[in-house]
Amino acid sequence: MANSDLLHRFIFENAPVRGEFIYLEDSFQKIIQQHSYPEPIKKLLGEALSVAGLLSAIIKFQGRLTVQFRGQGKLKLLLAQCDNQFHLRGLAKWEGELDYAELMDAFNDGVLVIMLDSSVSQARYQGIVAWQGNSLTESIEGYFQDSEQLATKLWLSVNDRSAAGFLLQVVPSSEGSVAGIEHDIITPHWERINRLTAFLQPDDMHQLDYPMLLRKLYPDEEIRIFEAVPLKFSCTCTRKKGEDAIRILGQEEAEAELAGKQSIVVTCDFCNKTYVFDRIDVAKIFANHPPSSDHLH
Repeated sequence: MANSDLLHRFIFENAPVRGEFIYLEDSFQKIIQQHSYPEPIKKLLGEALSVAGLLSAIIKFQGRLTVQFRGQGKLKLLLAQCDNQFHLRGLAKWEGELDYAELMDAFNDGVLVIMLDSSVSQARYQGIVAWQGNSLTESIEGYFQDSEQLATKLWLSVNDRSAAGFLLQVVPSSEGSVAGIEHDIITPHWERINRLTAFLQPDDMHQLDYPMLLRKLYPDEEIRIFEAVPLKFSCTCTRKKGEDAIRILGQEEAEAELAGKQSIVVTCDFCNKTYVFDRIDVAKIFANHPPSSDHLH
């Protein structure tokens, strides 16, 4: 069966504007089936996964991009990750009953960040995303405008079957800046493309005839479409990372956990895979390795 989870990139030949379209079905379903997520959380997680995929194609790097929110309200954690191989995973943690509007309000009681973890070094970049317009869409748009000075428009749509995103962005000049030429050259093109894209409907984003969608939106524009990139759900958990989790727990707590039972079971939050460690395994963990610092894998 052909992979329907694809990221499409395109550029306007006669305007300094580039675009991306992402469609997630198989990976979205696999991720939301890992836990009993309520409908509002499923929608938010689908939006965050779409954003992570779209940004991974824009930001050139070797490693993993993370869209993360940690909060003090009903939404405790939102995490969506995509690496440069376009492997996706994500999860959310919440408390109590909530609707989508309450989820949006919860972003006022925490911190939303975009992180880049390099796979070729220990470097990490972290940018704080200001919560704007009470929506993930407007907040990501504002992040690019404020931090990169790049006009950006984002559309997100999630239904029971799939998650989708559509992004437009001004193409940076060769000097890395659009300042000084924006008003005379870029703005008229940007405004025209945005007026045309205003006809984009949420249902349009869940149909798979992507070239037809572009022709519908931009009938008079010359557009170059690049080869589609497949995406898939993939988790990076390993038994070694399970060992690290036990080491972080500490020897005293690990031994207390073993009291009255034969093993410690470590379950990955992303994929629900379990790793079982008996008493001999746990003893080896603390005999062979000193404690290490806590960080999310």
